[in-house]
Amino acid sequence: MRASTATRILVGIVAVVGVAAALALVQGDPEGRELVGGFFLVAVTIGGLLWLGQRYRVGPRRASFLDQARQAGLGAEHGDPFGLLDSSYALFGRMASVRDIENTASGARNGAWTVVADYWYAPSGDPQRNDYRRYTCVLTDTPAWWPDLSVVPETLTARLRSTFALPDVRTESEAFNRRFEVRSADARFATALLDVRMIEWLLQVEPGAGFEIRGARLMTFRPRPTTSLDDVGLGLELHDALSERIPRVVRAAPI
Repeated sequence: MRASTATRILVGIVAVVGVAAALALVQGDPEGRELVGGFFLVAVTIGGLLWLGQRYRVGPRRASFLDQARQAGLGAEHGDPFGLLDSSYALFGRMASVRDIENTASGARNGAWTVVADYWYAPSGDPQRNDYRRYTCVLTDTPAWWPDLSVVPETLTARLRSTFALPDVRTESEAFNRRFEVRSADARFATALLDVRMIEWLLQVEPGAGFEIRGARLMTFRPRPTTSLDDVGLGLELHDALSERIPRVVRAAPI
């Protein structure tokens, strides 16, 4: 569920309870006053939590993201204007109770249209558990003939999903196979892209990072620490480094 949807549902429930309490009070129900008092307390509590989240988490992060996007020559806006959460990227399909793209930046960079997405999800959705996973995602266009490809960190969820995903592709590097799950309908393309140079570099990138090709767009992603102040720049650097290592044979013509 999107975080914005969850918030609307919560506000809607509070509104319904408020109307019921008001009607009970107007109709002279002896429990109406007590119901109104309870509703007021709940409304103030929820409103306070939403305000605190906006004041100390959403607001500062939005300002930081906007400043970083400007430094990179990109324009930023709130939300998910490109509908990335509705796309088929494996990262956005991980099991979660709540997920959202809070900020998005886009613009021309190094001759290519570039999108940066500020993504997070929480597996449990329990506000008392700090199990939020945050990522900085960078997307650029690829040749239209490139097939879909997923090179993501190997996880239990990925293994459970493997039955319904694209065919698994194994490389000659056992260390790489243990760390990453590679899936593509075109094994020849995946093998050509994951040459020795690319594999050696991917084994050195930070844990949790990966990349995917979907619908003629390349997306790289890396974990974002809560206190990060340069994640947009680091995300762009990761994307540039991977793009530079794509073999010429992959760029030249269909494999």
